[in-house]
Amino acid sequence: MIEAVAMASVPLILAALGGLISERAGVLNISLEGCITAGAFSAAWVLTSGGSPILAALAALLSGLLFGGLLAGMHLGLGANLFIAGLGINLLAPSLAGLISQSVWGHKGTIRFGVDEISRFPASGMLIFAMAMIPLSFGALLMMNRTEFGRRIKTAGSTPIFLSERGIPPQRTQLTALLISSVSAALAGMILVMRIDAFVPGMSSGRGWIALVVIWLGFRSPIGIIVASYLFSLIEIISGRAQGIEGVSGTLILALPYIVAVTALTLATIHRGKRKS
Repeated sequence: MIEAVAMASVPLILAALGGLISERAGVLNISLEGCITAGAFSAAWVLTSGGSPILAALAALLSGLLFGGLLAGMHLGLGANLFIAGLGINLLAPSLAGLISQSVWGHKGTIRFGVDEISRFPASGMLIFAMAMIPLSFGALLMMNRTEFGRRIKTAGSTPIFLSERGIPPQRTQLTALLISSVSAALAGMILVMRIDAFVPGMSSGRGWIALVVIWLGFRSPIGIIVASYLFSLIEIISGRAQGIEGVSGTLILALPYIVAVTALTLATIHRGKRKS
């Protein structure tokens, strides 16, 4: 069970860590859900065309840069509301994936690939990714607290005028943070695809939104994100296994992770409000 939870949490941790970086820079990336979809579809497209997992990762990375740049351009360049722009990308990504899928494969359904080398990836590669999440989180913690770049990110989110007075445009730091965040979410989408050897419409299943919740439940800390991601992955696995139990509503079970997310976020908000007062 522990191994299954660790492997299931990998996409959520990646998306949440990326979201944390942009949040600290003062530009919370609302488009994580769309970036996950874009990364998943881009990776599936490459793998279906006979490309290697490395090329699939590069395709996902480029899709993250594209959508991150689009969000940054709308918000930082044109002054669009960050929340509305992010929602727009969340709607654009699956629509664009469906349009391309219809043009290339003649349908908007599941895209499968059956190369032997790829089909063996989930058993070994996912475990490697799961093991890498803890050192990655510690690395993110050190980056945020011990490097010049990390300090610029936090300053851009708290006192951007401090950067401006020293000749450093805060928008440049926020742009970098948004790009990192979007790429991280897109790579999370690639991992989702490689777990099941297919792209399924809607396969992000709200992970981008849950990643935003995880950021706050993890107290805006990389280590806290690990713990919160494990919790949600455990709930997801339990809800999946409980679907076959007689007398239990399948719809309610499937909704369990989202019910927990909303409840936990509400309780955390109330708790923080009481601490401030």
